[in-house]
Amino acid sequence: MCDIRELPSLRELGAWARAHRVSVVYSGPDAEGHPVYTARAGTAERVARAPGRDPHSHPLVWRSPLERPRP
Repeated sequence: MCDIRELPSLRELGAWARAHRVSVVYSGPDAEGHPVYTARAGTAERVARAPGRDPHSHPLVWRSPLERPRP
């Protein structure tokens, strides 16, 4: 069993993490490019998205396996 919930702010995620004596970690960007942070205690996991653009995100790039760069 796994209990995953999104909290409305990083502040609330930090409070939840302190109450459960766990760390908040950066998990990466969401689909809209906002940074996502996670805290996990046993089977409970809480996530929160920070406002603004993720400073660590990389643009999504798709390269066709049928196309090869010319030497």
